[in-house]
Amino acid sequence: MPARKPETTMVYGVPTLSDAKRAYGTPGIRRLGGVIYEEFLRDLQGTKGRAIYKEMAANCSAVRRGLRAILLQILSADWSAQDAVGPDAEEATAFLESCMDDMSFTWSRTLGEAARGALTYGWAYFPIQYKECLGPGQKDGSKRSKYNDGLVRWRKWQPIGQDTLDRWEFDEDGGVQGLWQRDQWAGTAGEYIPISRSLLFTNEGALGNPEGESLLRSAYEPYYRWKRMRFYESVGAERDLAGIPMIQITSETLPIWDSTNPDMAALLSYLKDMVTTVRVDEQSGLIIPYGAQLSLLSSGGAKQFDVDKSIRRLTWEILGTMLAQFLELGQTETGSYSKSKSDQDFFLSSIETILVGMIADTINRYEVPRLFGLNGDRFRLEALPRLVPGDIRTPDLTEIAEPLGKLVTAGLITPDPLLEAWLRQQGRLPEQEEEADAGAEGGTLAKAAGGMSRLNFMPRLRSWWRARRRQRATEKAKREGEEVLSYTLDDILGKEGD
Repeated sequence: MPARKPETTMVYGVPTLSDAKRAYGTPGIRRLGGVIYEEFLRDLQGTKGRAIYKEMAANCSAVRRGLRAILLQILSADWSAQDAVGPDAEEATAFLESCMDDMSFTWSRTLGEAARGALTYGWAYFPIQYKECLGPGQKDGSKRSKYNDGLVRWRKWQPIGQDTLDRWEFDEDGGVQGLWQRDQWAGTAGEYIPISRSLLFTNEGALGNPEGESLLRSAYEPYYRWKRMRFYESVGAERDLAGIPMIQITSETLPIWDSTNPDMAALLSYLKDMVTTVRVDEQSGLIIPYGAQLSLLSSGGAKQFDVDKSIRRLTWEILGTMLAQFLELGQTETGSYSKSKSDQDFFLSSIETILVGMIADTINRYEVPRLFGLNGDRFRLEALPRLVPGDIRTPDLTEIAEPLGKLVTAGLITPDPLLEAWLRQQGRLPEQEEEADAGAEGGTLAKAAGGMSRLNFMPRLRSWWRARRRQRATEKAKREGEEVLSYTLDDILGKEGD
């Protein structure tokens, strides 16, 4: 019998605040006792599934190439802190960037662990350990830092091995509260790690599933056939080169098919073992009974089924699940530069989505507020800074120069220092050297372009340019005012001296 429908309180069609805060429904994740059963293939559930994903990432050359291509692009991004608002915005931005450079594990290694775990297994869990920065001479690791300002920074993000997961902890609304770890190698029977002290990175987690979905999930079926085809290819190559062993009974005194004779049955078993295990190696040797003859049956002609072609097609399918099929271009007679270029652009766009959506958003939403909360009121801010990944692609300047040159020729765009700084940033060209008569403006403008992603570079640089012009106007007015004031005093003093 269905449960009773809950009463809702409405005022003029609008729910009251108490009713609006009430939770309705559940995500519907199939879970029992903290163990999730969303995967419908039993081979990929739980510990067994994580072992298969680990095998795929380690043994399959196609999976290894695809994952390495993704991870190397992720690690190539330069991170910077931006968008802080408030009186201490500059100090807060510098503080957040210093946290990345003062960890026990390097920032690139930490992000590599997060990306590798989330992409391979679908999730990566990191308990955060902090430290009070009291200088490099401290023996206590919870106080040792290259900084001596008393601020709280990250000590390390400790990765949790996916194969040590025992179960998840959920609240009554289905929200994740933490996980239980069982590490037999460390001797921990069960340790609870709360989510309030951790970061959880997930890849494509549907219905709020904390285990997400592995990037290798769609590659499992082609990998299974790829693995078997490689085995068949090795066995077939061996049989083609050496031939198929065959034992022929030439004597009528050996009725090996007589199952009622125990001696003949034992001889038949011996011959079967011999013909299936014969190899030419350092321990090769045969004892052939009288009346039996061993020969090799060679298989001539072309094979009806091209195993190599199937392996190449399955390799392409595996790479295609990771959008990295362009890695196979050049290995076959087909393919074009334009197709490779479009595939690479789409591949890099997907990695930018991983950097921003899976990594940066998780850090900025959960960890950055927690970090500044531990430092209390040390920073006066209206908005916290954010960690932003830089560009992972270097655009082709010829694709920018041709249309830009036409716009300049037509008089639609006027070259200025702002445009030059943007072009240098896009092409990752050296910064413009400071000119003597320009003061620090040239170098500062070039530095303003560095470390910004392509998406937010122009708005921030325009704001900087306007602020710089206002600053120069203020400085000019101040100098003119001082000159007028100096002239007036000199004039007065001169008249008094007369």
